[in-house]
Amino acid sequence: MSTLDELLRACDGVTVVHVERWVARGLLRPGVSAEGWTFASVDVARARLLGELADDMGFDDEAVETVVDLLDQVHTLRHQLDLIGRAIADQPVPVREAIAATLKRLGGR
Repeated sequence: MSTLDELLRACDGVTVVHVERWVARGLLRPGVSAEGWTFASVDVARARLLGELADDMGFDDEAVETVVDLLDQVHTLRHQLDLIGRAIADQPVPVREAIAATLKRLGGR
């Protein structure tokens, strides 16, 4: 876990104003401790990305939210596809072959 100061040191160009705005918009979800906000390593990486989108690429707040929402959806879909793939891999060979044949018939590779 990182403190706000540690997050700011790790993310060039990111300021307290940035972080407060992103927290208010729900783009960062810090934990709270007696010392203040705490950030997991994924939050620090997300803050870097938000900073790059906002400052380096010039996206406004609405565009940043859209991009981050789309990235979150892609991440979720990749996780779900991984689960489906592992579930299929756990099936007996005839079931896996039937699934492969159906995917090929439906236009898969």
